[in-house]
Amino acid sequence: MTLLSLFTVALVLAQDTARPPEITPEITRLADSIAAAEFARDSLGSITVAIVSGPSLAWTRSYGFADRARSRPASAATVYRVASITKQVTAVMLLQLVDAGTVRLDDPADRWFAAAGQLVDANGRRHSPTLVQLATMTSGLVRDPDDQRRSQTGDPREWEAALEHGLAHTTFAAPPGTAYQYSNIGYGVLGAALARAAGEPYLSYVERRILGPLGMRSSGFVLTPALEQALAVGVDWDELYRDTLNYEDAATDHRSGVGFRVPGGGLYSTVGDLARLVALEIGHGPAGVLGPEALALRQRVPVASSSTLDYGYGLGIQVYRWGDTTAVGHSGNLAGYTAQVLYDPALKFGVIVLRSAAGGEASAGRLAGRMFRMVRRRTGPPGPGN
Repeated sequence: MTLLSLFTVALVLAQDTARPPEITPEITRLADSIAAAEFARDSLGSITVAIVSGPSLAWTRSYGFADRARSRPASAATVYRVASITKQVTAVMLLQLVDAGTVRLDDPADRWFAAAGQLVDANGRRHSPTLVQLATMTSGLVRDPDDQRRSQTGDPREWEAALEHGLAHTTFAAPPGTAYQYSNIGYGVLGAALARAAGEPYLSYVERRILGPLGMRSSGFVLTPALEQALAVGVDWDELYRDTLNYEDAATDHRSGVGFRVPGGGLYSTVGDLARLVALEIGHGPAGVLGPEALALRQRVPVASSSTLDYGYGLGIQVYRWGDTTAVGHSGNLAGYTAQVLYDPALKFGVIVLRSAAGGEASAGRLAGRMFRMVRRRTGPPGPGN
């Protein structure tokens, strides 16, 4: 991947429309048909889908069962691990602190989190990425620590201890600011730096300033009894074991926590709660959480893009392109769970796909892409994208 600005994305984000699209019965019929066909590819676990229009959850439907006994059908109230979609929440925290004047995007991370200044490359040189480099996946840090995943488990309330362990096994794949490099450990560093700057632990800050004000009452980082009761049981299709279903690994993953990955992948949520997050991202959320100025700032941050311009990464957002159609959002993938959120900030709609399975024939990303393009074709203005 190379570093450059996705000009088509900038144009899409800069546009605005006053009225969110009408999600007609024809659109929901087609969405149901697309989702049902995707689930039928393997019928693993469950899939819950949703369409967001402006501030509202316009439509949702579930397929399959939330438990392996097939006694609890999935529903809009089913809780899923949303994995890296969590990065969008951490990016909101960054934008809030920038908007408040607490931090600057170009602050070196070690200004707030001293351990970030101890990171060294293969030649022993120290680098401290900036906050915006961490948020845009241009920090140069490797994807995960080389510690046999020891730092990727543990109580979410103790995630910073796991981060410190992981940093001792982390290096740079490239100098900061020179290349796109997806990094989960980078988002751990970002979360720690933001928590220090805010003077408040990451978990309590996100609950108090983001989840609570958005009304995301079925979301959280700690698996409470209420969340576990509604949680879909994750399924892994493991081809290494003669194509057998592996429930044990998925169950172990969510019960043991995700260690340093909390700011980049630790959230549990539902389609209804994520619809509130999507509404915020497209400009229909409470101004007290993220106002127009903060959203405009996100839109001005350049996107690190592939040379084909079909994929890029901005400030906590992935950018996808199919010909003349562009979507913004994020994917998620953990043992037993896959997820995808896609939205259009100009047309004011989005789609959500949550799946309690990893592997197999169905794909949360493919399903979300097909639903997104279908809604856009039927609601967007005439033009090349339609």
